[in-house]
Amino acid sequence: MLTQIELNKIDRKTWSGHNHTEFCPHGSGENTELYIQKAIAAGFKTYSITEHFPLPPAFYKAVDPDGSRHAIYTAAMSLQELPNYFRKMQFLKQKYQQQIRILVGFEFDYFAQFRDWTAEQLRYYQQQIDDGILSVHFLPTKAGLRAVDESAVDFKTGVLNEFGSPLNVAKAYLTTIKQAIDWDIPYKPNRYGHLMLYRKWRNSFSSQTIWHDRSTVLQMQEILEEILKTGGFLDCNCAGLFRLTQTELSPTSDWLFKAQVKGIPLVFGADAHQVASVAQGYNTYLESKYYFGKKAKLTYATKTKLK
Repeated sequence: MLTQIELNKIDRKTWSGHNHTEFCPHGSGENTELYIQKAIAAGFKTYSITEHFPLPPAFYKAVDPDGSRHAIYTAAMSLQELPNYFRKMQFLKQKYQQQIRILVGFEFDYFAQFRDWTAEQLRYYQQQIDDGILSVHFLPTKAGLRAVDESAVDFKTGVLNEFGSPLNVAKAYLTTIKQAIDWDIPYKPNRYGHLMLYRKWRNSFSSQTIWHDRSTVLQMQEILEEILKTGGFLDCNCAGLFRLTQTELSPTSDWLFKAQVKGIPLVFGADAHQVASVAQGYNTYLESKYYFGKKAKLTYATKTKLK
């Protein structure tokens, strides 16, 4: 895993930090080489491959039996596929090294009950991993783990049914994110993925639906403070801009700006699961100057003057 110092040296204006591959069971299945060629054409100079790391074997016994089978069994590749994954990604890293810097890594899922297992995987594979993201896709319920991002129907019958309201889902999700940030172990990824994934289905609800209040604002403030204190990065996840159910960044633009003001580095995240999505949202990322590191407080007016 690259060190914090090494990651900070990467030009974030031309770094694509969140991308999937043919090894993703819920992706398009297209050859990863096509993703890389698309990234080169889009002008990226650094490209992080962050496939979903295999889930703990115990995960499959800890899920809600009424949850989406698709969400459970297509969440990540299997452990048996890791040798082929490393072999293929290292081959591409070498093949394209004169055109683009490829960082081989993973998007890891955070589960409080499986932290020991995940810590052991990070330790075991750390020499083969350049970069990583730590994310939350599942929340614990009384019946077992349920996906947040599978479908609006699964969201409503699962986590919404458990927590009672979108606002309470938000609180539970942000609590889990804070746990992931506070988790202090060697080799842990220090970039945090789509902090507001729970809003993926917001347009499926009434415009009067409450998704945030003073409590969630305080949670987000604490999250940003802890990321800043630990020298972490934020995934500026642009995939939601193009979902009719979401139509926004994750985290939302106001929180991305607050993160910048604090000096938290933002890394462009297409969260590409198909070749066509490799540069999705990149123009927004550039136009909003999210790649700038902020060492002093700015206003929206001064921000627009930056080159």
